[in-house]
Amino acid sequence: MLFFFAGSLHAGGNHDHLFFSAQYHYQYIYPHRPGLEVHGKNPARMVKLSLGLQTSGNLDWHRMYNYPAYGVGFAFTDLGNPEVLGEVRSGFTFMEFMFGHLQQNHRRLRVSLGLAYFDTHYDPEKLPENLFIGNPWNVHFNLNYQWSWRIGQQLRLTPGLSFTHFSNGAYRKPNRGLNIFDVQLGLRYRFGEDNFITVSDDAAYHLAYEDKQKFFVSYSVGIMEREIGDPTYIARTLSLNQTIRKNFRTRWGVGLDMFYDDHAKEQMRERHDDTGYVDYMRLGGYASCDIVFNRLAVMLNMGTYLYYSVDPISMIYQRVGLRYLTPSGLVGHLALKAGSGRADYVEWGLGYAF
Repeated sequence: MLFFFAGSLHAGGNHDHLFFSAQYHYQYIYPHRPGLEVHGKNPARMVKLSLGLQTSGNLDWHRMYNYPAYGVGFAFTDLGNPEVLGEVRSGFTFMEFMFGHLQQNHRRLRVSLGLAYFDTHYDPEKLPENLFIGNPWNVHFNLNYQWSWRIGQQLRLTPGLSFTHFSNGAYRKPNRGLNIFDVQLGLRYRFGEDNFITVSDDAAYHLAYEDKQKFFVSYSVGIMEREIGDPTYIARTLSLNQTIRKNFRTRWGVGLDMFYDDHAKEQMRERHDDTGYVDYMRLGGYASCDIVFNRLAVMLNMGTYLYYSVDPISMIYQRVGLRYLTPSGLVGHLALKAGSGRADYVEWGLGYAF
């Protein structure tokens, strides 16, 4: 079945081949917060399995990003402390970017994003010492720099270095998170033959793109806790973003955010009896950069608050996430809003591009 799938993908033209990889990670939990020196002193270990597609070069963005690969995977992590930190099971998607030529030994940078399940987490009665993971479900983020050495016709050895972050995006407190560094060793098996579409360097790296403006309107919702034991607050954002695409890779712009969250509403009502909608609102202006991969884009925003009645934790805020633009103009995004080095909330957004 797997070989049939690989053959059908190749026939489509946009994918060259299917591959499977297995990696073993020997990990060090970085003690970025008090308590991790004790609870994270033992080495952690991760086993990661991935199934991916290698792009063929048939589309412009394949060649512009030097034949990236993408796929899905599963990881099992033993954090070295079963009583407090426990074990983690993660499912994720990934994209790989290559340095050098595919047919030779080369290097790759893999970026992974997914969902992780912890079998232990903070409990005020049963596990009060775990102040790092506040609930079972958390974000799995991984950066993986690896070397790819051919050791057979279809087999490669993939040693490398990696960084992994787990946190819940302030959905549930505590949310100190875990930061993990590691060394890895892996194997990668290719199904089928290499059959890349070849183009000249000039065609691959000097693609012309007409100036094209887009105006994004989106509405997003997120949930958060501010302190341990707090109720869950809902945050809502209406965002307007004017962009212009001056080259193939990036879309630049400016935007306006109108924030409204229940936590600010509660704070205002504690101070004043007579309050209205405008008192709960915050207004922010931001600069934006989208790194474009066909219809998917990595969304990077940096902003500052222009109007507020309740002081924000930080005047500067950031938004990092993914934005997907459909052919009909509908837009969806998933992003983390943060300030002062800490997460505010994860936001889910829908909108339209004009």
